[in-house]
Amino acid sequence: MPEIQLPEEMWIHVFGFLSERDKLNVRLSCAYFKRLVDHWSLWKDSVVVLQKPYDSHFWKTLRQRKIKSVVVKRATTKVLQQTVAWLPWIGSVTLLECNDGTALVTLTALKHLQRLVISQCCCRSLTGSLLSLRQLTHLCLCEVKRASVSEIRAAISQLVNLTTLEYHDDKNPIHKSALHGMLGHLPNLKHLSLKLGPKYGILPDDYFCPTKANGNPGVTPDAELGLSSLELLNYEDPCLSSLAFNGLSSLTKLAVHYRKCYKNPDLCCLTKWLRRLNVLSELSVSLGYPLEAYAEWIPRTVQRLSLMRVQATLNSVRIVGEQVPDLLQLQLDLFCLDICDLITEVPHVFPKVQILEVRHHNVPESVFLQLQRLPRLEQLVILDAPESPSPTVRNLTQKLHVQTNNRIHVLHSNSKDQTACSCGFFYL
Repeated sequence: MPEIQLPEEMWIHVFGFLSERDKLNVRLSCAYFKRLVDHWSLWKDSVVVLQKPYDSHFWKTLRQRKIKSVVVKRATTKVLQQTVAWLPWIGSVTLLECNDGTALVTLTALKHLQRLVISQCCCRSLTGSLLSLRQLTHLCLCEVKRASVSEIRAAISQLVNLTTLEYHDDKNPIHKSALHGMLGHLPNLKHLSLKLGPKYGILPDDYFCPTKANGNPGVTPDAELGLSSLELLNYEDPCLSSLAFNGLSSLTKLAVHYRKCYKNPDLCCLTKWLRRLNVLSELSVSLGYPLEAYAEWIPRTVQRLSLMRVQATLNSVRIVGEQVPDLLQLQLDLFCLDICDLITEVPHVFPKVQILEVRHHNVPESVFLQLQRLPRLEQLVILDAPESPSPTVRNLTQKLHVQTNNRIHVLHSNSKDQTACSCGFFYL
């Protein structure tokens, strides 16, 4: 028992401010703190990575914490059986590099499972397993082995509750008729993510427009995709034409992650897509064409903007500022020669930004500290800060806290979602 006598509720509240590593260290100090640290409220958003069979003490701890999200890596059926037995309320499962073809069948016992990610796994019974998981709202299939497009289409078409579908396999493309037939059975689908590679070739103008998909069961002649979010991975023009977004007028979120950087702005279809997106509120672009190719076409409605590894000039950034004066969240990770001038300009160009993500390398401290001039800035993410902050970064953080009276919350790294498909990590 600790010397300081406080109610358990107060200790639990204090522990809630600790990082996961610090909580584990506190847990080792005494039996009393061990019990309190394992309180479920301190782990409700945590993710556990499973790689082998574990003893009962391990599972009892997870059960006490009411863990709801697990990542199972290179696991066997036995690990999944243990997961189902000890944590039957699991809501999110990510399977990574699992070569046990029958392992997926075990998950059919999870009646509360809503989010399933299958990445680089061997799935011999994909259709049968997914048919027993009709409650799924989020499904990601990434390079699934031994599963044909026809089988995948048949399985997904039964998951009528899906709101998010991610299909990341550029070697096994979904052609237009298959896509239309599949999406026609998903009335609740809002987010679609596709990894497009060379094998997709040049897609028809109406690839995202089921209005011309007559003859497909469940698709009416006047149907239009009700998507609000679209993500394109590994993209390269001219896979999709300038007319590809004609049936996507309801998009509020668009992410285009190009395969590499390109120099010729005349080939950029993004400019034409953006002209049709009148309600877009979030735009994310990585690599691809220089910012000046599409800066003036970014819709004024955009409030969250992410530019990763994009070639840019100070003038093109100023154009963006004129286009989106109400921007609230900004990630600037640019290939820019005048990075110091860019940092200096940010408070003038984006005065309403509340969340900002930038790099600090090669930026003098005196210049970086000028970001405190952003009057509404609440959170600053230093993208290139090491996992264990260096003395330089700690000193910089301390000065920002002091000079803004702790108005700005500084994060030293942008943590990745362990439960997400690893495809997108390349672009971060």
